[in-house]
Amino acid sequence: MAGNLTFVHAADIHLDSPLHGLSRSDEQFSRLVRGATRKAFSNVVDLAIEEGAAFVVIAGDLYDGAWKDQSTGQFAIAQLARLTRAGIRSVIAFGNHDAESRVTRHLTAPEGVYKLKSAKCESVQFDDLGVVVHGRSYKEAATTENIASTYCPPAPGMLNVALLHTALDGHQGHANYAPCSLGELQAAGHDYWALGHVHDHAVRADHPHVVFAGNTQGRHIRETGAKGAVVVRVEEGTIVHVEHRATDEVRWAHARVDAIGAADPMEALAAIQAQLRPTVLGADGRPLAARVSIKVDGPLAQRLRADPAWFEAEVRGHAAGVSDALWIERVKIIANDAALPTGLPPELLEMLSQALEDPDCLRAVENAIAPLTAKLPADVGDPDTAPLLASARGRDGAALVRAAKALVAARLGEGAH
Repeated sequence: MAGNLTFVHAADIHLDSPLHGLSRSDEQFSRLVRGATRKAFSNVVDLAIEEGAAFVVIAGDLYDGAWKDQSTGQFAIAQLARLTRAGIRSVIAFGNHDAESRVTRHLTAPEGVYKLKSAKCESVQFDDLGVVVHGRSYKEAATTENIASTYCPPAPGMLNVALLHTALDGHQGHANYAPCSLGELQAAGHDYWALGHVHDHAVRADHPHVVFAGNTQGRHIRETGAKGAVVVRVEEGTIVHVEHRATDEVRWAHARVDAIGAADPMEALAAIQAQLRPTVLGADGRPLAARVSIKVDGPLAQRLRADPAWFEAEVRGHAAGVSDALWIERVKIIANDAALPTGLPPELLEMLSQALEDPDCLRAVENAIAPLTAKLPADVGDPDTAPLLASARGRDGAALVRAAKALVAARLGEGAH
């Protein structure tokens, strides 16, 4: 039977994943945050050591895909070795981003590091701790079977931790990999389900505990707020406390500003600056990448929309007055004026904007379209659809989504006359 101990649950580290939207526009800020995913993993290791953890579990996506070079693997091994030297064991299940089909070669792991295989569920038993960790890695990135149903039963008289990379019963913005139900996990008899894949921290149940750690470092504007790992306290074999702890090196935020009624740009800029101050405080001293969405109306809306580049430059200048560690990722002007042309429905605009910000979604678009365009004759199309087809044939997901957005907007506009 497990006594008193602490363990750390992490997931979705995505080592060396780029922070999308940073490096293209502001080199100074990019230098500040380069290597953020590595530092976040190092922070997880620091957390485990500081908390005196007995072991660490990683619920998938330690890596972001095939390594560009060996340095990604070398860094991971160096951090896992720090755990080993501190007497902390670690158990890793690989997810869709680091499945066998995507990361085909691994460096030799240090002693005390257990990498779960993909053929079937494995159980790693720590007799001295009274703990068993169960889990299974992905063989293929697109794992759509219910692998939770194949998991080993809990070991009697032990603390049973089950490690699973899953979308559970579905989550917006995440592919529905290894689907299963919350009730199924609760009925399995394990004490703690350490989940990965969904990048938002969430405690889905606490009898038994079913917990998403979330990712350790936000990678783009759809991953706002504190990112980190979960510290789990066990007393006399019972889980008594589950706490999310921040490990992110850079934070993302969306500052929504209501400037309806503002008479001129200066009023709008003052409202933005006022909203950015508490947003920066919420980053707890970290560099912050923020999107600004501002609602305006009347003549001011028309004026800002007429020259959005000028207004964005003004916003960046005012942001510098708030903090030198604040970077404006993008400025969205939302005109609340029925007299202005609306173009696409707001729901469709939001969906397309999310697609453009999600690299996984863009890759899925490219993969889905490629077999279809391969069957089309080379001369098919017209002047309106030419950009769409060119983007599809070039396997450029972002350009394809933008071209589709423009085409649909144009045809909706035609229908309105």
